[in-house]
Amino acid sequence: MPTPLESLSDTKQALGIAGTDDDDLLEQLQAMADEFILRHCGRDFAGGTFTELHPAGGRMIFLANYPVTELTSVKVDPDGAFGAETLLDAAAYTLVADRGVIVSRGGRFGGCVAPAAVQVVYETAADAVPAAVSRAHIDLVGHWYRQVKTNVNLNQLNVLSRNESDIETRYAAADAPVPAAILRTLALYRVPAQ
Repeated sequence: MPTPLESLSDTKQALGIAGTDDDDLLEQLQAMADEFILRHCGRDFAGGTFTELHPAGGRMIFLANYPVTELTSVKVDPDGAFGAETLLDAAAYTLVADRGVIVSRGGRFGGCVAPAAVQVVYETAADAVPAAVSRAHIDLVGHWYRQVKTNVNLNQLNVLSRNESDIETRYAAADAPVPAAILRTLALYRVPAQ
């Protein structure tokens, strides 16, 4: 993803971080959070023009990126050439733009089962990151930031627990899972499997 889901200054403000000492660390954590969210959700929130191939034979196509601002073309060609003659008439389908779903009005797309036989070209708005995804991004950066700072301050890199005078202290592992609340938020923005 070319630009972070959230700016460094907004991330720092939301996390209550002043100064610039940790800017490099925060930028690295932002890049990790961007990559995780992109991979987990299966979509690109930065926006732009996309060309996707989908299997024929289904009644619905789930686009990887949404909301859709413009649907340029839907073509069906089992041979994969996608010439002008393969363009579907717009009356043959309905676009649910806010969810990135195309529904066939007359049976199955292509009338046959074939992989990568439907080509869709469409656009999404640039930098239209949903507020909940921005918040999840900031929360994930904050979660990882706190882990790093805690582990560094305690010189306990990759230590899960430590016993001192009958008191056990537990630390988050460096590879700890993403918090469940963040995963629940992102679940609303995942592209469904086709």
